[in-house]
Amino acid sequence: MIRRLPYALVVSLASLTLAATGCKGSDAVVGAPTEGYSQTRTLAEMQPFLKKSLTPPLTETTFGQPDAKSGSGLIIYTYNVDGGRKVNLFFPGPTASISNATLQQSNGSTTVIPLAD
Repeated sequence: MIRRLPYALVVSLASLTLAATGCKGSDAVVGAPTEGYSQTRTLAEMQPFLKKSLTPPLTETTFGQPDAKSGSGLIIYTYNVDGGRKVNLFFPGPTASISNATLQQSNGSTTVIPLAD
């Protein structure tokens, strides 16, 4: 049993070395990032998912990482949407259901987005 340990260590280190040589640090990155949205979101795309049961983790799973996060007690996720507008989602806590959603126009005015049941 003890004789097999050095052999297993050598084999595992060799496989790690081979895996690491497949990518050079100087290789150019090609293509768009795979996480988040590569195109502009629209309010129409988001609205069917804006439900009273929405939580911060579910929001990130559904829409990706927000464009901005703020708040310490009240958590606010901001997503940029078409036309220079922003969707603001308000959560009372890190796992609590959404309390409010607003659409902020490019001129700064806001309107409430109704949440579905």
